[in-house]
Amino acid sequence: MTPTTFETQTREIFHEIHKIQGRNEKIFTRLLSLLTPSYLQEREDFFKGKICLDAGCGSNANAACSMLQHGAEKVYAFDLTDSIFETVPHYLRGFEGRYALGVGSVLNIHFADGFFDFVHCSGVLHHSSDVATGLKELARVTKPGGMLYIMTYGKGGLLRDIVGFLRKKYRQDSGFQAFIDGLNPKFFTELFQFLLTSMQAHGDAFGSKLSPELLAELFDEDLVLTIKDRVTAPVYHEHSEEELRDLLEQCAFSSIIRITRYPELSNFRRFLSPLYENYESRFARLLYGSGSVQLKAVKAH
Repeated sequence: MTPTTFETQTREIFHEIHKIQGRNEKIFTRLLSLLTPSYLQEREDFFKGKICLDAGCGSNANAACSMLQHGAEKVYAFDLTDSIFETVPHYLRGFEGRYALGVGSVLNIHFADGFFDFVHCSGVLHHSSDVATGLKELARVTKPGGMLYIMTYGKGGLLRDIVGFLRKKYRQDSGFQAFIDGLNPKFFTELFQFLLTSMQAHGDAFGSKLSPELLAELFDEDLVLTIKDRVTAPVYHEHSEEELRDLLEQCAFSSIIRITRYPELSNFRRFLSPLYENYESRFARLLYGSGSVQLKAVKAH
């Protein structure tokens, strides 16, 4: 199945974001922490000796790197365009011979049935044109008894509605598009400098309580890239946890478990970490609906 123009354009957007993430050691270290045995609620040697797939690896292949660091025997990684060859080898240096890169689509995975012990597909399916086909392909290449991990956007929530509006505005409003494309931490520094100076000039003591250092930490490059990720990259689909479970069961998966974490973030998103972890709380449901749906599942023998 040939990638749509829509999907290829999405890949190009992420290529630019991933390049900046990879150049920032703090951000890349955070990305590496997103896939670990402890996060998967497995033994520390879970990846040791396994043949793994990073489906939709991105331009910094942080998940592939993490699997290799945790002892995977070999990791295969692919994405839609050959731009990954410009960047990924840099992040996987030291693991030569233990990984293989390729161009491919989650909708048509070029590996034999049951090839992988562990399949990872994070933040990919909701950007594809056909989630059901993608899951069938991921299931096909997972060996019986092997594990699949997926992360995809859930349905609903006030923040999703807001982001959806901003995403539409980005596509339709050239001025707003230029603003988002040019957004950087300096904008927030100048914004709060203006606000705090004005507050202090009018006798508002609160303006002197917020240090420039704190504001720089809360509105850093990682946050800027998150904003660009959410606003500039189109999304085809959103699914509830129940819908994803049904699709996984249709693909012969069992032991389907939703996992979560308390993200260790230093910027403004740290105030949202409790909502990411406690996705069933009324506050999380209001803002995020189904939340970020992260599921691990074992393929039936």
